[in-house]
Amino acid sequence: MHVLDFEGGPRTGVVEFGAVTLLGGRVVSLLTGRCAPRAGIPAEETRCHGLAESDLRGERPFESRWQDFLSLRASGLLAAHQASVEARLLAATWPHPSAVPAVAETAEARAEWGPWIDTLALARLRRPGLADYSLEPLVERLGLAPRLAAEAERLCPPGRRRYHAAGFDALAAALVLLALAPSASDRLGRLLADSAAAGTDASLGQGELPL
Repeated sequence: MHVLDFEGGPRTGVVEFGAVTLLGGRVVSLLTGRCAPRAGIPAEETRCHGLAESDLRGERPFESRWQDFLSLRASGLLAAHQASVEARLLAATWPHPSAVPAVAETAEARAEWGPWIDTLALARLRRPGLADYSLEPLVERLGLAPRLAAEAERLCPPGRRRYHAAGFDALAAALVLLALAPSASDRLGRLLADSAAAGTDASLGQGELPL
């Protein structure tokens, strides 16, 4: 499973990505990088994710990462915290991948990025009654902050070990997923069903901007 986070938006496109690979209930790797924006970055977006146009000079556009994201989806399912945001940004760049393995063993391979596992929907369903389901308070509520700091020190680039940095947020969402689904008996079908059980578009859950 690969847990994604994107910084950016419909106007600028993805300006930073993070993709955490989970295997056997542990974090095994982080793929992260910066991307050239499609348009000028508004000041309010820079205040949120900390990236200005000057920080992205010389970077390749997100479109050049096609093979990376095709390989991720070909090797496993995708997850995110409020997955509808990442799903929209991914589909806005590439409407669909080439044929990838289906979820059900008996089903044919299909050319689609989903189905997605959504940690925001899972948290709302499995930890009801919390005041705030955005990543930072959720990480604190689940007691994951020390582990997140250690994983970020190991995997995230210096200067990007903070919320609203794509690699850091992807790590945070990955640890939330592991905390909410700690047992091998928590089968994929149940995770997908619980991810779809609660609508997540009404509240962004990642701050005021869809970043």
